[in-house]
Amino acid sequence: MPPLSRTEILALVERSPACVAAHDRDGWLALFSDEAAIEDPVGSPAAPKSTGVLARFWDAFIAPNQIRFDVRADHTFASSTLRDALIHTTTPSGVSVDVEAYLEYRLAPDGQRVERMRAFWSLRAMVLFVVKSGPRAWFAMTGLFANMLRHLGFSWVFRYLASLWRTVGPRGAERAHAIAEALSRRDDALLATLFAPGAAIERAGVLQRPEDLLASIPEGSTVTIEAPVVAGYHCAFRYSIASPGAEPTRAIGVLSFDPASLVPASLTLST
Repeated sequence: MPPLSRTEILALVERSPACVAAHDRDGWLALFSDEAAIEDPVGSPAAPKSTGVLARFWDAFIAPNQIRFDVRADHTFASSTLRDALIHTTTPSGVSVDVEAYLEYRLAPDGQRVERMRAFWSLRAMVLFVVKSGPRAWFAMTGLFANMLRHLGFSWVFRYLASLWRTVGPRGAERAHAIAEALSRRDDALLATLFAPGAAIERAGVLQRPEDLLASIPEGSTVTIEAPVVAGYHCAFRYSIASPGAEPTRAIGVLSFDPASLVPASLTLST
C-alpha cells in the first residue's frame, strides 16, 4: 500500500485524545490493533490490548478523570508521529495536574489503527508536584492508587512505581546534550564514545549509524537540545539544527539507554 500522508496519520492519531475527552472507552480501544500495547509512562509496565490490560488501564487512569491535550507540535515520519504536548488532568476531587510529555504513535501495517503508543513523561516530577501541593492533592493521589490496585492489581502497580528508581536519571539529559555538542563541533571521535557499539540511529524512519548522522548535518550547523524529559531508560527532547543560510530544523528525539550499562543503544529522530 502507498505510504500514508501526514494528514492521514494525524487524522488517526487525533482520534485518541478525542475519545479520551469524550470518555468514549469503546472508540478508544477500537483505535488500537489487536496486537497493540501502550507504555504510559515509558518505563512502567506495558498495557497490551490482547490480555485485557489496556481496557483496565482505561478504567484506572482515564475513566475517573477529565483529560485534555494541548498539542504544541507534531512530527510525522514513515507511519509514525512524535507529538510534543502538555497533558492537563483534573481528578474527581478537582485537583489539576499538568504534565509535559512527548507522545509516540506507531501505526499498524494496514495504516488503520495504532500498533504502539509510548508516552514519555516524568512520573518522578508528577509525584514531587503532588507532594508539594498539600493534603488535597495527597487525597487525590490516594484515590488514584486505590483505583490502580482495583483494576490492575498489586504486581502491576509495583512495577509501575518501580519506574521511579529504574531509570537513567539525570544522565539521560546530560548524554543528550553531549551528543548535540559533539555534532555541533563535528567531533566524530567524541560522538563514537557517546553511544554503545552497534548503536542504531533512526532518522525520519531510516536506519543509520552515528557516523552517518554526523555526515548528514551540514558544515557549520549548531545542534541544540531543549526540554529533555527522562522516562525510564529513555530521554525524549526537542532539538533544533541551525544551518548556515537555512531555516532552523525543529523536531523531537528519543535517546534510549541500555539498562545495564546506561549507555545509549539507539536514537530516534523525527526528521
